[in-house]
Amino acid sequence: MKKLIIIGISFIFGVTFQAKAQTLDDAVQYLQQKNYASAKEICDKLLAESANDAAVLAVRSLVYTATGKYEQAAQDADKALSANNASDRAHYAKAEVLYYGKKDYNEALQEYDAAIRSNAQMTEAYAGKARANMGLQNYKEALKVTEDALKTFPNNPELHYTHGLLNFQREKFKAAVEDYDKVLSINPKWNTFQVHLNRGLANDANMKPDLAIQDFSKAIAADPNNSAAYIARGNARYADGQYKEAVEDFKKAEILNPNNSVISYNIGMAYYKDEDKASACKYFQKSCSQGNNNACKMVVLNCSDRKIN
Repeated sequence: MKKLIIIGISFIFGVTFQAKAQTLDDAVQYLQQKNYASAKEICDKLLAESANDAAVLAVRSLVYTATGKYEQAAQDADKALSANNASDRAHYAKAEVLYYGKKDYNEALQEYDAAIRSNAQMTEAYAGKARANMGLQNYKEALKVTEDALKTFPNNPELHYTHGLLNFQREKFKAAVEDYDKVLSINPKWNTFQVHLNRGLANDANMKPDLAIQDFSKAIAADPNNSAAYIARGNARYADGQYKEAVEDFKKAEILNPNNSVISYNIGMAYYKDEDKASACKYFQKSCSQGNNNACKMVVLNCSDRKIN
């Protein structure tokens, strides 16, 4: 069973900003595009004019969360809540840093609920609430939250994506593919890497390797510097007997993640299946030296040179 891949941070605000908030709207768009430097620059300029603007502080908090600067994110979220405790965006920003930075799903859940109470149209807060329930392994509640929200917001891509995650977790792989299809039909540019990666995993689990490989290739095109899609495509090619192609994918993943014992082991296994024992042993030895016990067993069983590099 492949691991459930949880969606990365998304920032889709369902409100129309007023007057000067048009510039803040630009910052949100940069955030969605993962252009964090530009989003932060706009927020910094706005905060220089109004240091306690809760909406701006909330958006900058989301920028910090997206870039792993959780302490700064928490400071901005707390300051935003102090400025305006009724701000939906401030509660959402606080929830996101609790979810991603502290893995405190109970507290995050309370903040997502607070955001929804402040703004019942805030679709990303419903998705966040579902994620928090998934983190707590309350999958039944997560499904209820998502399906109830979809009744009100049937064309929201994030909610359909979340529904896909839940269907995958329930091993309803065909239904998960349909959920991801819906995401792409609504907005083909929404979180492209993650949608294709997860649809590929669902197609692979549904015994459709050709479609899975196509999706993994699209994920790679969307983000060629993320090793996850190379590993997934390599696994699919390996399972399909495409060992040379699997080696190529695993080696690309290794460039991006050079000290991963599993990747080294996978390269060794692909070489082994392709009957290139010398190359296989080289990578088994490398993986063993990185602490992979399965690789060490392969060295003992198959390699004449049993030295560990």
